[in-house]
Amino acid sequence: MEAAFVRPPHEPLSSEAWAETEFGGAVLENARLSKHLVKSASMLADVVGDAIVAQTSHEVDAVESHCRLLESKEEKSEVTPENILGPHRERTIERMRSQKVVLCVQDGTKLSVATRPAYGGLRVVESDQTKALRLPLHLTLALTEDGLPLGVMRCSYQAPDTGPEAPAAQQWLEGYKDVCEARAALSRKSLVVVIMDREADSFALYDLQRRRQDVHVLVRAGSDRLLADGNKLFATLKDVSETKTIQIEISRKTARPKASRSHRVARAEVRYTRVELPDPRHKDAALTMYGVHVRETNPPAGEKALEWVLLTSIELCAAEDAVRVLGYYLKRWCIGDFFRVLKSGCKVESKELHMVLETVLELERAATIWCVVAWRIMVLTLLGRTVPELDAEVFFKETELRFLSNYAAQVKLPPPRTLQQAILVVAVLGGYQNRTGDNPPGYQIMWRSIYRLRFSTLGYEVWHAQHSQ
Repeated sequence: MEAAFVRPPHEPLSSEAWAETEFGGAVLENARLSKHLVKSASMLADVVGDAIVAQTSHEVDAVESHCRLLESKEEKSEVTPENILGPHRERTIERMRSQKVVLCVQDGTKLSVATRPAYGGLRVVESDQTKALRLPLHLTLALTEDGLPLGVMRCSYQAPDTGPEAPAAQQWLEGYKDVCEARAALSRKSLVVVIMDREADSFALYDLQRRRQDVHVLVRAGSDRLLADGNKLFATLKDVSETKTIQIEISRKTARPKASRSHRVARAEVRYTRVELPDPRHKDAALTMYGVHVRETNPPAGEKALEWVLLTSIELCAAEDAVRVLGYYLKRWCIGDFFRVLKSGCKVESKELHMVLETVLELERAATIWCVVAWRIMVLTLLGRTVPELDAEVFFKETELRFLSNYAAQVKLPPPRTLQQAILVVAVLGGYQNRTGDNPPGYQIMWRSIYRLRFSTLGYEVWHAQHSQ
């Protein structure tokens, strides 16, 4: 990973400057609200997982300004999720420019926001015995080829009302069009791939890509569609004799007990072939795509074999091309990690947040700010592994590094001069055991560590101020 992604001259990421970089200059109703947005994001990032009133700087006016920012009720208000995200989206596109390959992962989730219809304008998108209300969130996360998040490109909370597909499916098309719009700012040599799950599998999407060409799609097939030659997609791929055997690391899945799986390194066979999809509007026309079939050959006893069928517009000329495309698809799991950080780390569904919000628009504004905070947590977690020799000042301010140096000496760790060293010390502060054989610190450790670092640094600053008099 090039260091240019991390710290170009215009882009500091320390706790003092990141909010200005990612939110500064947002086109809101006036410059004052834009400044409030920067301050709000900065304070929220210091108290990850807690309400903004938990901030320790005792800036009462800033807390009130945050509430006014979310509660702006002008009928033609410019305080929209799109405008709040605008500066971060621009920075994301700037980071994309330095990459030869950019993966734009789309996916959706539902934010559980209430057990009673307290929000004005909120519709029930999913109900259960508790009659919980949920707000749909459809998001596009830009990644490097290695899976390092470049930023959030789009947050959408309502499915489009018009389009060639049903509203839920139309959301995927709108996300693709949004990436195409950003593509104009990138080098022609850059490979841009939009990665989507089964819900996006539609001829309308593939036809749109055929007309665009410069933004590729990679979709998990949602159905065994009929091909132009009269054969079925799945059978065609399974009949391919040439295979490539690879190993895939499968993460443990526990979110749904019925879909749980063990962590393992799976041995799998990869097949690929060119396929022609019939055009429903023109019987004599067909759309060219490439299919990739992946199946685990020897799953553990009692576990279902991993099996995927992928469709892509990327030309596949050799088995190595199919394996490379599969590697792109595996990065789709990063957006699942993002939603986990957003919900469990930032606690965007917490009752404390909802108590101060009255309308769906206010909730959307707050959730959009938290989306960027969640991105920063992911970058902090992963960057030390990707570019370990970066200066620790990229992310940490001077007082934080002074405290971390003292704490490192206490727990017998090297002084935090590089980013990797600093992240290790911060992780230990958050409970990371740092035993031989332990995996690197994960997202949960890091969001807990960021919270503890803020309060520890405050104590250090107070102590230092008293003893320097």
